[in-house]
Amino acid sequence: MNASHAAFFDRPEARPLRDVLTRPDLLPQYELLSRLEIPAVQAAVWDIEPIIATFDAATRTHAIQSSGALIGDLLTARGFRIARDAKGEKRRGRVRKARFVKSGTIWEPPAQSDRGHRETVAAIMDDIMVRYRTTLTDLAK
Repeated sequence: MNASHAAFFDRPEARPLRDVLTRPDLLPQYELLSRLEIPAVQAAVWDIEPIIATFDAATRTHAIQSSGALIGDLLTARGFRIARDAKGEKRRGRVRKARFVKSGTIWEPPAQSDRGHRETVAAIMDDIMVRYRTTLTDLAK
């Protein structure tokens, strides 16, 4: 999160927004929505919209962006990253049933370790090399 967004949450009127977004019960919801390729902010939108409504228009826009940045920090700390399309552009999705928050970033779950898969493939290849050594030697000639 950049300094501007971090400073926003230090303001007294923004603290309730930060408190809602960082509730422990929302973290698993952010993760689940990310796995479903839905903007994570959807999990908190019904709770944050009444708070956002109290801000003036300019502050409201900044509050929405800061909320996204905070959710991004929470998910990044858990290994998630911004999902990108084939062109490398950030993927965004529509936030449903919201008055002010219209879209949000889509996050990818942490990359699954392929170490076990690599070890399995290596074991199969070793077995093939031993089993078919003479065949492979003849083919190589």
